[in-house]
Amino acid sequence: MLQEALTSPFILEQIKITPWENRRAIHDLLLLYRLMNKQRLSPAEGQLYFLLRNKYEEGYVQLLKENHPLRYQVYLEEQEKMQNQQEEQINQEKVRQQALVEQERKEYEEWLAIQKRA
Repeated sequence: MLQEALTSPFILEQIKITPWENRRAIHDLLLLYRLMNKQRLSPAEGQLYFLLRNKYEEGYVQLLKENHPLRYQVYLEEQEKMQNQQEEQINQEKVRQQALVEQERKEYEEWLAIQKRA
């Protein structure tokens, strides 16, 4: 534990600010750090890696930034793509909603026109 903590400034900082009662988070970050540095993960390790990565997303990003700058750049690009896709989906939904409102307005105007004729 000590060797890994000393090689990561982020983990050292977390140890300094984390109270003893929350030491589980430090153990999880150390485990995430070990898993990040392994060449191959077993299926169980892979599941644990993704669980910890999602649970400690900020820690994962910091560890990635410290230890794997190329993977960090790929991660940032993927996050940007996901954000762009989400924005595109939101924009498409807005356009769809506007089209529905416009269609409803036209149908209402036709309804009123029919009522006036009758």
